[in-house]
Amino acid sequence: MPSVTFDHVYKRFGDTRVIEDFDLTVADGELLVLVGGSGSGKSTILRMLAGLEPVTSGTMRIDNRDVTTLPSRERDVAMVFQDYALYPHMTVRENLSLGLRLRKVPRQEIDRRVEWAGSILELAPLLDRKPKQLSGGQRQRVAMGRAMVREPLVFLFDEPLSNLDAGLRAQMRIEIGALQRRLKTTTVYVTHDQVEAMTLGDRIVVLADGRIQQIGQPIELYRAPVNRFVAGFIGTPQMNFVEGHLGEELGTTMFIADGARVKLARTFPMVSGSSASVTLGVRPEDLLLSTSHSSESPAPDALLGRVVLVERLGGTSHVHCDVGAHRLMASVSHGALPQVGDHVAVRVPSDRVHLFAADGRALP
Repeated sequence: MPSVTFDHVYKRFGDTRVIEDFDLTVADGELLVLVGGSGSGKSTILRMLAGLEPVTSGTMRIDNRDVTTLPSRERDVAMVFQDYALYPHMTVRENLSLGLRLRKVPRQEIDRRVEWAGSILELAPLLDRKPKQLSGGQRQRVAMGRAMVREPLVFLFDEPLSNLDAGLRAQMRIEIGALQRRLKTTTVYVTHDQVEAMTLGDRIVVLADGRIQQIGQPIELYRAPVNRFVAGFIGTPQMNFVEGHLGEELGTTMFIADGARVKLARTFPMVSGSSASVTLGVRPEDLLLSTSHSSESPAPDALLGRVVLVERLGGTSHVHCDVGAHRLMASVSHGALPQVGDHVAVRVPSDRVHLFAADGRALP
């Protein structure tokens, strides 16, 4: 399958910068996910690749062919939208075949492709129904089938699951991932949902304010975020952050904040006898809780906290604690849960923390 290349692409609307120096290659058969918050530029990138928005500067190539100025119909891409975009007066079969009929594909070939897509997407019993007779998930499968029958070089997905409820989103994530790996079609998938990004993507591009923050495999972004934005965006529940500074005590590097002192597993070049403002980040599943008493002094590697909220979610529960002036959340998956008002010792494993400089970059 073909690759897709963005070569230093910029996009501006008047004096407003939307995309800044977007430069990457989507490998043959790869499912690449663009993820970011509202206004990050992810949908604009997809629309430029589809030919729905002009590029201000830079080059885009599909299968080593420059498509930067080509109209959409000549790019051989197929796009699946958030709102399905099905014709309500047409049957499923007619919706699936419309694009092929407009291109005057032979009838026999149209029937073959429609039957093929219907079989893969389990739409065969629904081919004679109209969209109003379908569920949300079935409509989304029809929208995917309409893209599939074109047999394009590249699939483009623009937040296709946003209109579905949580249970159906989870089911459709599985179906889309399995389908893409079966077809091996190069795919660019846009979402604001980092769970979709983590579960679907071969690689993820994290965007903020039109700029690439980090590119990598899901587990790479989770374990080694390059800045505070990526650390806070990737991972559910979100990483805990505490503002403080670094210092040294008896040759040991310490993180020091109001009501919190954490011994660190390694030294940092920026500590040279004076304090330095940093942010400590630790994921909820890395925090360890144990019951304590307000009169007790915590262990050297633990902080004394007070439980303010317990979210019981079944196999995993979230315990929110006040530690000094800071609110931390721990994910607990076994043992007895503390109660609101209990005092707990919050252990912060020194080898599982992340540190970020004042400008947001991760410290090595």
